[in-house]
Amino acid sequence: MLTGVLAGCVGLSVAEAYEPKPLTELIGQNVEYDPAIPLPEDVTGFATGEIIYTPDMIASYMQAVAAASDRVTVDSVGRSHFGRRIMRVTVTSPENHARLEDIREAQQAISAAGNTSTIAADHPVVIQFTHGVHGSEPSSYDAIMPLLYFLAAGQGAEVIDMLDRSVIHLIGPINPDGTERFASWTNMHRARVPVADPQHREHYHEWPWGRTNHYWFDLNRQWLPVTQPEAVALVQATREWMPNIAADFHEMGTNSTYFFSPGPPDGLHPLLSTDGLALNQRMNSFLNEQLDGEGALYVSEELFDDFYLGYGSSYPGLVGSIPYLFEQSSVRGLVQETEFGTLRYDDKIGQQARVGLALIRAGLANREQLLSFQRDFYREGVRLANAAPNLAYVFSSADSGRLNDFLEMLDVHGIEVYRLSQRTRLNSTDFDPANSYVVPVRQREFRVVEALFETRIVEGMTEFYDVSGWTQPLAYGLDFAAVRPGLFAPNLTGERVTAVERAVPAPARTDYAYLIDWNNFYAPRALYRFLEAGVRARMVPDAISVTTADGEVSVPRGSVVIPVRQQDVDADTVHALVQRAAGDGVRVIAATSGATRRGSDLGGFGLSHVRRPEILLLTGRGQDMGAAGEIWHLFDHALNMPVSMIDISEFARADLSRYTHIILPNGSYGGLGESDATRLGEWTRAGGVLIGIQGGASFAIRNELTSASYASTGGESAETNPLAYATLSRWDTEERISGAIFGTDVDLSHPLLYGLTSNRLPVQRESTQAFALGDNPFAIPVRYAESGLLSGYASQTNIEVLQGLGAVYAERRGRGSVILFADNPYYRAYFRGSARVLTNAVFFGDTFRNPYRTAQ
Repeated sequence: MLTGVLAGCVGLSVAEAYEPKPLTELIGQNVEYDPAIPLPEDVTGFATGEIIYTPDMIASYMQAVAAASDRVTVDSVGRSHFGRRIMRVTVTSPENHARLEDIREAQQAISAAGNTSTIAADHPVVIQFTHGVHGSEPSSYDAIMPLLYFLAAGQGAEVIDMLDRSVIHLIGPINPDGTERFASWTNMHRARVPVADPQHREHYHEWPWGRTNHYWFDLNRQWLPVTQPEAVALVQATREWMPNIAADFHEMGTNSTYFFSPGPPDGLHPLLSTDGLALNQRMNSFLNEQLDGEGALYVSEELFDDFYLGYGSSYPGLVGSIPYLFEQSSVRGLVQETEFGTLRYDDKIGQQARVGLALIRAGLANREQLLSFQRDFYREGVRLANAAPNLAYVFSSADSGRLNDFLEMLDVHGIEVYRLSQRTRLNSTDFDPANSYVVPVRQREFRVVEALFETRIVEGMTEFYDVSGWTQPLAYGLDFAAVRPGLFAPNLTGERVTAVERAVPAPARTDYAYLIDWNNFYAPRALYRFLEAGVRARMVPDAISVTTADGEVSVPRGSVVIPVRQQDVDADTVHALVQRAAGDGVRVIAATSGATRRGSDLGGFGLSHVRRPEILLLTGRGQDMGAAGEIWHLFDHALNMPVSMIDISEFARADLSRYTHIILPNGSYGGLGESDATRLGEWTRAGGVLIGIQGGASFAIRNELTSASYASTGGESAETNPLAYATLSRWDTEERISGAIFGTDVDLSHPLLYGLTSNRLPVQRESTQAFALGDNPFAIPVRYAESGLLSGYASQTNIEVLQGLGAVYAERRGRGSVILFADNPYYRAYFRGSARVLTNAVFFGDTFRNPYRTAQ
């Protein structure tokens, strides 16, 4: 049992130099250590807790220990956006290393659907620790060092037994880009004399901080949608080994204690196992004993509910693991004053490691139960799938870009997907085999299928730590329907899909014009390449039929005409760009005549010039980092378009004349004053397109940059009597909307909706704000539907009051436009349907007009 390690936690003199404790003291285990195994300072030059280790330092130490120990191997499970490796170190006995692949295959067999085989008596328990999903929570990843040192260098019978009966994976930092940002900032401010003042720069680093990845995404919300490469690596590594325990290390507020799973039992998502919850609670006796012995305050079964299934502490529960979340108070530097005294960073690292070792001991003590649980978990999955109300899900889209992205997401999760074998009609939707797919419910990953596809209207629960609805086919804007018993015919399932082919055939050359079909998520990427090359383009406002060498071809509304001869570039350059578009999966039609049988002629008066966008995105302190990052990711990563980003503090000095579009993402905008708003108004009237999203829309409305206004959506409670204070949280939750999916009715004839084919569009609602109906009856092309809530939770009052109100507001101001979004159109990068409205706002934001008269 640990003794004496808390002696230096409090009372550090501000004049006293900070010297980290020896690693063996931080680990606090009564064992001898092999001197052949290097200490972290031998490899990095710094003792544990002396600085924040960078990802390269951690990787170097992993490799050095692997070179010195036959207990350790190291590999990479993937790379970050910036190309940094996400490292995994595997620790087990030399004998287990010799048969490691056999162990992995046996572990996979345990979780095979319907497995009835006996588990080998010597099969080790598999434990996975993930470190550093948030780069600004450094003890979560610096704890790799003491854990690895103990497991590699520790001597004695207990350590030998621990390694004989387990395979332990330490993965991290999961977020090396954010880790590098945070470590660089904190180490840059490292002082010889420690500064515990919470207001010191060391403890409050600069926006965008280090919590998030390169594009400012919170990776702890990404295990299910896997839109980020780091999350793809984590899910694939987890599925590769199917760990029995999957623990995720974090930090929380400075004035907190220590949290470990589970969260509130009544917040457990129904797809997660109550038997797993009971096993979690059983193993917690080891954690209680460890922390009690340290005299440490801790908490469990509170706040961090396990309802959203995209956490590192919930997703593993869908694949038979017992997931653990560890949240520890953060020093955010080397020392800091708190309500509990002056905390030391080295002690925080040590505590993370000691709790991790306690969990390993819990796993060993419950090895047989953990292995049996995983086998029984998948057996139960078979029973649940057979009893499920749906037999399969069918999904489809005319947008092959979004459809292929969705298929690739399913593949990351190991979901079996098949082509639809015949045309069928479900829930008033016709599904064409040419672009429709089937996901059977009866497959090994039944729970993951349900987690992705189910449209759960939540009842009996009102408080959520994160979102309450995340149905992925709705988010992608796909047509989809459940296949229920009595409707399903075996021949609906065609061949299994094993790969996604994005490219489509390029058209034959033409010397007249090409048309880019706008019904593809990646059509804006193709168009931008043309515009960047100096090619002129015009948008067609209606559906037309054009003449090609092969006859008449229908082209949908919003397609873009690229004339061949009226350009400053040659025909070869134009055709090369056509071929690149086809490689992206974008259909391009080669027209041989400007005359059309239906709709506008290619030289028609209704066609609009499309200018090359020059986008400015406002960022900086006070802005919603994730919301800004999502916009950056959409245009930079997904569409290969440059985005200029400036800090709000620099806005007054910025030359706005170089930009065609300014995007105000969600944020407080306290850094912008009246003069800044005046400049934005003048810029808009001179021809700019101003796009405001959530808080950005609020800023535009407050400063009268638009005629839009918010409708009154505050739910009036019939309750007039005083309420018990204990119900305050529930009261607040019922008055707001936290991450639910709502349906909207859309005007497909409006340029902001070009490229969509359904008049229903799901959106992610995070508030009750919506746009009022004003004098311009054409200004709201997207309205909340009467059917309202599609997935998640919202009070009945909020559902009713939103009906018919505006989700998007669009008007012309002078020669420019103002386009406002009440919701985040590219939420967590998986709302691909509503993202089309944002990309249209960029390319077609000045192609509509106001009416000549008002509704009044």
